[in-house]
Amino acid sequence: MKIGDKVRFLNEIGGGTVLRIEGKTVIITDDDGFEIPTPIASVVVVNARAATNFPADAAAKDKRQAGAGRENRVGGATSASAPKGQPVEAPSERDAPGESYELMLAFLPPVSDKTDLYLLNDSPYRALYSVGMYERNGSVKPLGQGQVEGDSKQLVKTLSVSLLRDIQTLRAEVMLYKNVAYKPQTLDAVDVELNPLKFFRQGAFAENEFFEENALIIRLFSSEAAEKEKMRSVSAEEIKKAMLQKNDRPLSPPQTTVMRQPELEEVDLHAEMLVNDVHRLSAGELLELQMSRFKATLENALVSGRKGRIVFIHGIGSGKLKQELRICLTKNYPDLSFQDASFREYGYGATMVFLG
Repeated sequence: MKIGDKVRFLNEIGGGTVLRIEGKTVIITDDDGFEIPTPIASVVVVNARAATNFPADAAAKDKRQAGAGRENRVGGATSASAPKGQPVEAPSERDAPGESYELMLAFLPPVSDKTDLYLLNDSPYRALYSVGMYERNGSVKPLGQGQVEGDSKQLVKTLSVSLLRDIQTLRAEVMLYKNVAYKPQTLDAVDVELNPLKFFRQGAFAENEFFEENALIIRLFSSEAAEKEKMRSVSAEEIKKAMLQKNDRPLSPPQTTVMRQPELEEVDLHAEMLVNDVHRLSAGELLELQMSRFKATLENALVSGRKGRIVFIHGIGSGKLKQELRICLTKNYPDLSFQDASFREYGYGATMVFLG
């Protein structure tokens, strides 16, 4: 068993993808991004992930620790070894077989107000790409474009973190191809909204198989997700066809039910988000203020009949706020369920409450 393997649970329904392995425990992430710690003996591999040739960034990590500039770093090499915007990895001698694909954006942890944005091509295809950022007038400012080989990564641009302090939207366009006969893939452009909190939140940058250091990875395109969408569409067509064959009389157009994801609200309970001058309050007064915000948010949601989920960001600290929050939930809201929020997004510093 290794990172990236698809697994299913032996004793219950469901499964996911191996995110990391800690001793005899495997951390699995499901389709919603939740992380599930499970004993290794309780899961079975159903689809092992093949090894890729993504180059390790050990040299780059050493440079980062030594305080070297991030602008020249690409896959463990410097921009002096290749023109800017071009891959530094050696191009493939031939195209690999296969049709599955997954393309992602990756941000490396900020250093000196700089963060590197990469495009990851986890597929046997070559990829022509263009990545840009929306401006206020609706136009797209180019950040980088070029070609990236299969099973490789490409530095798109080194960005200033201060540029990302406000919510920004990136636009990614990709075309997949091979230099031999291949099955064409049609990928629509994707808009990605960047929440600036992620760049300053513990746990947002996680271990991964593409870099020696932690990274914030955002999935853009996936053949697995596309196949699921296609199956849903095909199933609907088959049902409609069967109904027409079964009934001689004309059928009225079928009603379409749109399945919506439960709404997710994020509430930050950190002191600096609630009061201008934190130092004026004692620890007890601050805790009381944080719990008041928590209770008010929860009560308003229940009174309005809202459905969905609320993530309360309490941080780690001494653990007192998290403890009080969960005691309150258990004692005063026994009908509500809760759990740790996604480790990838919040580390151990947030609790998710399900409203029903």
